[in-house]
Amino acid sequence: MPINIGAWFAPAKRECPICGRDSRPTAVPIPVKNSAPRKALASLCGSCLQNIPWIANPVCRVCGRAELCEDCVRRTERFYTISRCAVRYTDEMKNWLALYKYRGNEGVETILAAMAAFAFERLRAADPQAHFPFITAVPLAPERLRERGFNQAERLAVRLAQWYGMTYEPLLLRLRHTEKQSLKTRRSRVVDMKGNFAAAHRSSFSGNILVLDDVYTTGSTLDECARVLLQASEPQSEHRIYGLLWARS
Repeated sequence: MPINIGAWFAPAKRECPICGRDSRPTAVPIPVKNSAPRKALASLCGSCLQNIPWIANPVCRVCGRAELCEDCVRRTERFYTISRCAVRYTDEMKNWLALYKYRGNEGVETILAAMAAFAFERLRAADPQAHFPFITAVPLAPERLRERGFNQAERLAVRLAQWYGMTYEPLLLRLRHTEKQSLKTRRSRVVDMKGNFAAAHRSSFSGNILVLDDVYTTGSTLDECARVLLQASEPQSEHRIYGLLWARS
């Protein structure tokens, strides 16, 4: 049998963690500066990388939405400072998130975290004076956590903490399970979130706190988390709460 010596020196085939196709080097630009998330995004095939709907130029300067945001216009009181989102929540992005949340695909976890890194770098650019020593995540209700086995927001936050030299702290508790927020009216979402979170402990941290979640719909979840964290702060502490979202609906 003839031996194909060339195959010994050929680069090993890499499968795209999203679609499974061959992920050869591509000229598609990767809009992240940090080398670790850049490397993760480079593992995607050109097609998947090309199809990421990055929010590079947000229209709403508060929540980072790619279009005018009526929720931010109507909100009379806001407890978080600003937030930024990595991508628009398209049907394709819903499928990517489902691969991770419902199938536990760890390869997808790294990709989603790398995408969230784009939002983090955009957040720092939007407020250059802000520093982020601490990052936390929106918690799941205990029954949802038992059902899924992990909190996707927490895992993404831990990854970002490692990449950007932050400290991850589980600062929040979720007190009750709520139905899917995307199926509710804006008013129902606001009412549902009121009183749904508590501080895990009284915070004596000084500096800003970054709150990470997977999808931003109306901002009710993020704002309630920010309210609870500010309320739990020691009187002498100075906190500002920022939001970091993987996707913006």
